[in-house]
Amino acid sequence: MTRPLQKRRERIFAEEAARLLGTIWDLGDDREHPDFIVTDSEHRFGLEVMQIFVGPQGEDGSSLKTAESRMQRTLNALQRDYEAIEDIPLTVQLVGNMEADNLATVIPALLAQDLPAKPLCYHFVHDTTVAHPFRARLRVHVTKARRANWYSINDRAGFVDRNQHGIVGDAIAKKANELARYKQNAGDDIRLLLIADRISNSGKLTLDNGTQFNLSGFKAVYLFPYPEDVIVLESANGS
Repeated sequence: MTRPLQKRRERIFAEEAARLLGTIWDLGDDREHPDFIVTDSEHRFGLEVMQIFVGPQGEDGSSLKTAESRMQRTLNALQRDYEAIEDIPLTVQLVGNMEADNLATVIPALLAQDLPAKPLCYHFVHDTTVAHPFRARLRVHVTKARRANWYSINDRAGFVDRNQHGIVGDAIAKKANELARYKQNAGDDIRLLLIADRISNSGKLTLDNGTQFNLSGFKAVYLFPYPEDVIVLESANGS
């Protein structure tokens, strides 16, 4: 993800978090260290935004998120190839075996439907086992739509893990290492917004009510298990 795209996502998440908290944050201009200097009706504070992930973490971060991103790039390329032939916006949801032989059947299946002649909301399902009964199945749910959206259901259909105290605590501790720098740039009131994007499996986490953390000097820490409600983390004794 490019830095400008990341900043746009951070801004969207922060604005939505504020809405769910029942307030309006003026985020000002994009910046770094911290990501935003926020003003609302009562406060001015620095806000750092960090996305967190479940699953194994390697040198390059979340292996689950890396796999999701790799698959989405593959689907984006498939979408571009189709739209270069027929510039038709489609919702395309893929579930099952994503091996290259299965994916290679998608565009021919779309072209065979003569989608330019079909009405909006026309829907069909392409099932690779029809032509290849002994190949691991891929099902492709296709709807003619107003806006294009191609994605893997495999990467969005996992379970929410409620036992993620360590991931959240580690994220707070990591960002606390930069707290002096944030305060130098934005003042003493520094807050941390942790994003767990539960649309994808790599972000499917939440916490039980009342879970406490060492906030490590942050004035407030928010956990946003998007698109659910924002959780204001409680401070453990001695924080």
